[in-house]
Order: sequence, then C-alpha cells, then structure tokens
Amino acid sequence: MTSRKLERRTAVVTGAASGIGRAVAVRFAAEGASVVVNDMSEAGQDVAAEIIDSGGSAVFIKADLRRKNEAELLMEAAYDRFGSLHILVNNAGVSGGKSVVAAEDEDWDRIMDINLRGAWYCCKYAIPLMIESGGGNIVNMASTHAYRTQENHFPYHSSKSGMIAMAYGICVDFGRQGIRANSICPGFIETPLAEAHMRQFPNREEKTKTMLATYPLGRFGKPEDVAAAAVFLASDDAAFISGTTLVVDGGRSAQQKA
Repeated sequence: MTSRKLERRTAVVTGAASGIGRAVAVRFAAEGASVVVNDMSEAGQDVAAEIIDSGGSAVFIKADLRRKNEAELLMEAAYDRFGSLHILVNNAGVSGGKSVVAAEDEDWDRIMDINLRGAWYCCKYAIPLMIESGGGNIVNMASTHAYRTQENHFPYHSSKSGMIAMAYGICVDFGRQGIRANSICPGFIETPLAEAHMRQFPNREEKTKTMLATYPLGRFGKPEDVAAAAVFLASDDAAFISGTTLVVDGGRSAQQKA
C-alpha cells in the first residue's frame, strides 16, 4: 500500500515506455501524481493506459527531446493538461560507447544529444513552469559510470557526469525560487536494455556470476528499486535535500575491486 506522497503533483517522466522510466511513472501515479509519460516509443501509450486502468491519472506525450521545440512543447503540454508542473525525471537516455581515441563525432552526438542535451532542454523549459506552480524538483537519472566506469564507455560516462553537474547548478541557481535538483546513480538494473547487453556475452551464466560477486546484496537491482528512490527525492520527505547524488547499486560502489 502506497502513502500517496505525491498527491496533487504533476510529474513528467522521460523515457518512460519501459525499464526504469516505466517503473518510476507507475510508482509516481500510485503515489498520487498526475503523470506525463514521455517516450519516442508508442509503447509509452501502454504505460499511460496501465496507470489509468489502475485508477491513476496519466497521459502519453511523444517527443524527441533532442529537439528544443519538442522539449518545450512537452513541458507546456504537461502544464496545460494538469494546470501545474512540479516534478521532472530526466530518465531518457542511451548507453554504449568506445574509448576516447576510438570514438567518433557520431558517437559523441548520439549519446550526448539524448542523455545530456535532452535533459538540459527539459530543465530549461520545466523550471519556469515549476516556479509558476509554486516550486518543484528535478531528478536526473545518472549512473555509477559517472565516477566508476569500465572500458570503452566514452562518452556515456561523461554524459552522466554532466547530468550530475547540471543538477548541482540548478540547485544553486534556483534554490531560492523553490526548485530542488538531485541525481540518482543506479548500478546494474534488470531492464530490457540490460537484457540486451547481457545477450552479447557467449558465456552469459559465467558473466552473470562474476558480476553478481561485485554486489554485496547478492542481486542486481530492479526498476522498482530506483523508482522508490525517485519517489523519496520527489517527495516532501526530501524537502531539505538538494544538490545530492543518491547511489542505488546494492553496495557495489562500497566494495573495493580486487
């Protein structure tokens, strides 16, 4: 049973058609928020329908966040539909990468445009509407790769570091206008994207065993684990928390690499 911590709030969740974004959207609605489900995939319509069928309030709005005008229209549509805007979860993103030497312009553009530029555009147009709504908060979905990465993940790790830094800046620039901004750094979370990643390994069972050995809790994360953290940061329980990064990785970051 949920506690309705987000009652009378309007939330935009980007990249909400599956995985972490879907879990956040569904949990936010269960907590009482009116949710704008954003994605480039039409599957976002199914998420909105699921929320409505469960008695929640939601609408699906398709938008390519790499395009400034579409990000602006998304925020305006959310505000017009529900009469306010209180929460933005910048979850839309892509993974992958190469080494700094091997990466080409198109690698940089693909990842930075979606992960960082899109998040910036959303913040740019959401913040004024949040101020009109009496205040609000932003949750940037970063990654543990922002500070502890692996081989061939450029510029993914850089994009996620940028999201954390952007939250810091928003915290400082708009705190006195009632805006909070924080980041979440998930570890390995069992999502369709993670499933696709694991399929590339010929000995998947051994790879999984090796990875699990780095997680003190003995399991990978689930989208619902991240959604719970997002609810906390978006709620009044975190009213005095801004400019913070919350790591949700089952203790992996605490374990020294052998």
